Order: sequence, then structure tokens, then C-alpha cells
Amino acid sequence: MKESVKTATKAMIGLNDITLKGEIAVFGSTYMSKFPLYEFINKCQLESAVYNRSIEGLTIEEALQIVKDCIIAIVPKKVFIALGEEDETNPNAIKYYKEIIKKIRVEIPACEIFLIGLLGESEYVKNFNNNILSLCDNKKVKYIQFVSPESSEAEMHK
Repeated sequence: MKESVKTATKAMIGLNDITLKGEIAVFGSTYMSKFPLYEFINKCQLESAVYNRSIEGLTIEEALQIVKDCIIAIVPKKVFIALGEEDETNPNAIKYYKEIIKKIRVEIPACEIFLIGLLGESEYVKNFNNNILSLCDNKKVKYIQFVSPESSEAEMHK
């Protein structure tokens, strides 16, 4: 595991005691770690707290190692997962993604899980998004595509 991921995970574990249980968590890699989530939250005036547990450069394999400390420990009612952008060369990425979902479902059965598709038009992105779509049951595990390929950055944030 990269040192930066270890450091970020320790910081999140330190915050777990002050989080509210049954709220919303976001678990992702580089894109979600830089997403202006708190601006979005302020604009929408959500009734639930949102905890961003995203780490720049996080791979799916690393996410599998830290999901218990970063997500399961805070017992969210909903979790939005946006992983895969760092995993183009990992042939086991979808297998690890499936394990992350399984861990969350076993430990927090009532939690709704939303898998966020990658952005882009490359063959990897298309295949990856199709693979994570196959992990969804549209009941407890749902798929979200933030934007269509034709969408502008401004449309995406809306």
C-alpha cells in the first residue's frame, strides 16, 4: 500500500469517532478526492451528513484493504463508490470491486450502494463501466453515470 494511502487512512480512522452513524459516505479515488463535494452539499442543503472517504491515487486493491476502517466503521446508510481510474493495468480490479461490495453488504446489510461509472471514452472505461454495471442488482447496489460523454463540465456539476 502506498504511504500516502496509509496516511490518509489513519486520518480518516481518527475522524471516525466524531462521525454520525447512518449518514452518507463517498469512497473513491483521485476524481472524487478532488470533487467539490462540500460546495455541492452546501448548494443542495442535504438533510444527511456526507463524509468523503476518497483518497487521491487509491487503487481498488488498496480500497479493499481499507474499506473496513474507512466505510464500514462509520456505518453509512448510503455509500457512493467511485473507483477504477487508477486500475487500468490491474486484471483483478473487478474481482476486488466485487469483494468491496460484498464486505459492505455483509457488515451493513441495510446500506444502499451506488457505483459511479468512470468518465471518458477509452476502451478501458467502457469495459470497466460495463463490468461494474454487472455487479448491480438495482435494489441494494445501483449504478450511476455522472454524465454522458457529450456533457460539459458545468452540466456534470449540476
